[in-house]
Amino acid sequence: MYQSKILLISLFAILSLASTTQAQDVGVKVNGISTEEDTTISIKKGAGTANKKKYIISEGGEDVVGDKDVLKKNAEKNWKQACDDWKKEVKEMNKDNKVIALSCGSMSCSKEGVESTCKSNGTYKIRILEEE
Repeated sequence: MYQSKILLISLFAILSLASTTQAQDVGVKVNGISTEEDTTISIKKGAGTANKKKYIISEGGEDVVGDKDVLKKNAEKNWKQACDDWKKEVKEMNKDNKVIALSCGSMSCSKEGVESTCKSNGTYKIRILEEE
């Protein structure tokens, strides 16, 4: 009788421990991840602020000048082309989506002799990865 009580108590204790030591079910779906290249999946508990990248915003400007022309209308077209070329050049260097804002500014034309020149001050804002 004494042995059966000890056996029942032991069995009850083992079942109690077994039911409380179950792992939590974690639902991580990796079906849509491409396997063509190396892929790293990190699972971390908590805020995860240690791996966040920090960026600083840099602002600058550059003169956008169109080619001279006898006709003011053509000089304005030349400035527009220079503006488009400058934007294209900046965007080509923007492989990591660093450009936040890009503007050619307001065009102003001046006459030099018989030729007109149109120009402006182009401005940009880019984000730069801060060195740690």
